[in-house]
Amino acid sequence: MSIHPDQLREAFANFSDFHLPPGQGTISTKDLGTLVRALGKNPKQEDLLKICNQIDPAGEGNITFEQFVQVMSMNLPPPEAAQELMTSFQAFDKDRSGLIAEKDLAVVMRTFGEPLTDEEVDLYMQAAEPFKQGDQINYKAFANFLSKA
Repeated sequence: MSIHPDQLREAFANFSDFHLPPGQGTISTKDLGTLVRALGKNPKQEDLLKICNQIDPAGEGNITFEQFVQVMSMNLPPPEAAQELMTSFQAFDKDRSGLIAEKDLAVVMRTFGEPLTDEEVDLYMQAAEPFKQGDQINYKAFANFLSKA
């Protein structure tokens, strides 16, 4: 996935000091994971910690735009493929209907793979709305949608 430098600059600006022009200033190492994931990569938390230690060895907690570009050029895994998502969802599909209860979908997102925050789970639940059938979600269609997003 190749992202245009202007897009990187704009995304970085959303997390840096809003008084500065895009690409200037720093972002917090705490925001790095959110920003990297928003741009289509899916590093594990332990990998993010290693990356932060590598690019911020003094532990100051800040990353420059140049360091951020370095991180984005690393070979980080993409979001999970549809099949991996379906395998996680199938554990809750006891009757093999292709449907999963909303509450079970939230459990899957909070516990399988890299755990999501409550805010991230809420965003995914909103994205699942078009795939709802009553109080259940067609997880196959939802997983395919997520893998193409």
